[in-house]
Amino acid sequence: MNKSKKKPKSNQECADENIKVVVRCRPMNRYEKHAGMENVVIMDTMGKCVKMQCCPMNHNWGKPKKFLFDSVYDVETSQYGIYDGSVRPMISHMLQGFNVTIFAYGQTGTGKTFTMEGNQSEYGIMQNAFEQIYKFAREQKDKRCVIQCSYLEIYQGKIQDLLNSAKPIKVNKSKLKIPCKGLISIVCKSVQDIEKCRIEGFKNRKVAATCFNEHSSRSHSIFTVLLTLRIPKTKKIILQSKLNLVDLAGSESLLRSEATPLRKKECCEINLSLLAVNKVISSTVAGHAYIPYRDSLLTRLLQDSFGGNSKTLMIANIGPAETMHKETLTTLEYAHQAKKIKIAPRKRPESLETRHRQARIALAKCQKELEETKERHKEKREATTKLMESVLAVLTEISNTEETVDETNESQNLNNSRNLRVEPLNKKKR
Repeated sequence: MNKSKKKPKSNQECADENIKVVVRCRPMNRYEKHAGMENVVIMDTMGKCVKMQCCPMNHNWGKPKKFLFDSVYDVETSQYGIYDGSVRPMISHMLQGFNVTIFAYGQTGTGKTFTMEGNQSEYGIMQNAFEQIYKFAREQKDKRCVIQCSYLEIYQGKIQDLLNSAKPIKVNKSKLKIPCKGLISIVCKSVQDIEKCRIEGFKNRKVAATCFNEHSSRSHSIFTVLLTLRIPKTKKIILQSKLNLVDLAGSESLLRSEATPLRKKECCEINLSLLAVNKVISSTVAGHAYIPYRDSLLTRLLQDSFGGNSKTLMIANIGPAETMHKETLTTLEYAHQAKKIKIAPRKRPESLETRHRQARIALAKCQKELEETKERHKEKREATTKLMESVLAVLTEISNTEETVDETNESQNLNNSRNLRVEPLNKKKR
């Protein structure tokens, strides 16, 4: 007997996949070179492998630990090399209708902000992504393409709008998602417009000098791009997607940071939120029923990226020096865990008609359930009414029987009393 063939998936569906994880190692800085630090990281770009020496401080190297990733980028890799190798395919998915999240993760001072934002001489991921998105928009001759952006930071447990720094955001944690309610969303008609928003927002970010980094980010930032493609005449939406570009503040050691009280407070907030991210990664990989997304604002905002409807790329940034051995090893371990996270990205609804059809189906289902519930309640009410009528009939019969008995007793008592009255009268006559 022939087995029935499985139905092919619709164009909105995509097979489950893992989070994409790549690793980038920065060069040694001037201090590390001057101090003669040992390089404890071996980047095998061809084998997509990072090897980490075990015991650098006493030079008892032993067997190195080995981690496999989707891609590995050494100190020679340019900004454009990383973009072309790992980021460009993710932006292509976004232009096909998928939600996409790209975030930089790692110890402070490892080049996360440089990877995302770049500098005057080299574009970062954000600028290259803008170029790719607007090239796509220019190719849509007979369609109307609307691109909006918003920019937020999470600083000491609070959300701030980087495009409107004078207005703090009050959030409802139970309904928190990206973009947050209350954020300014700006329509950008060109690369220059969206780049202007990025620069303005970046100037408003909390940045300070620490012993690890002269320009250390003291907050997590999320730059969101919303893309909507529609037919001008009918206003029918044919594509809708979202891109989240996340620059996480780096974890720091309080003992080694030599920080002021304010820097220490910032450091504690950063470490707590990154710990919440690590707990989410560990719980998701372990398959726990409860994932602690509610432990921090950061994990609530990134909930779709770790276990929802989004294609996700993690760029783990590490340092090569032996003094950062512990932090580098921790970053590699969590990045390797994150690679095991399964996600199920789906395309956004392609049109308003699709959403209306889904809503009508859901409404019809609810109406059917309501009618079935009413019918069940009607049957229960009828059964209850019949039972009450039977009870009432029995009570009426009992009452009638008691009245008959009472009347009989009264008649007998009356006859007895009459007989008693007649007997004395007869005696007197005698």
